[in-house]
Amino acid sequence: MAKKEIEQLEQRIELLEMQIKELKTVEPDIINQRLKTIEDTLYSAKEILNMKEVCQYLDISQSLLYKLTCNGEIPHFKPHGKIIFFEKKELIKWIKKKGRKSSGKNRNNSKSST
Repeated sequence: MAKKEIEQLEQRIELLEMQIKELKTVEPDIINQRLKTIEDTLYSAKEILNMKEVCQYLDISQSLLYKLTCNGEIPHFKPHGKIIFFEKKELIKWIKKKGRKSSGKNRNNSKSST
């Protein structure tokens, strides 16, 4: 090998070593925070969600979501008859509608107790 090629290889190795050191200094919390930001961005961009994504989006268990779908309490659709999907805009409407109902119950309870 020529002297010039050896010098280039040494420079490349040195550069790689510096990059590896930089990778080791990244805090796991920072990586988790960035990952969460990416996930949030993906959820905000998606219009159709699957069961797992809805559980995460609504912060509910999968068993509760199955119960809500079986009872027809939450808007969903099955395009091929098996896999359940949810439209995000319909979920938002459903959440707002449910919020109004529970707010109304609270108001009625507080009026009757006074």
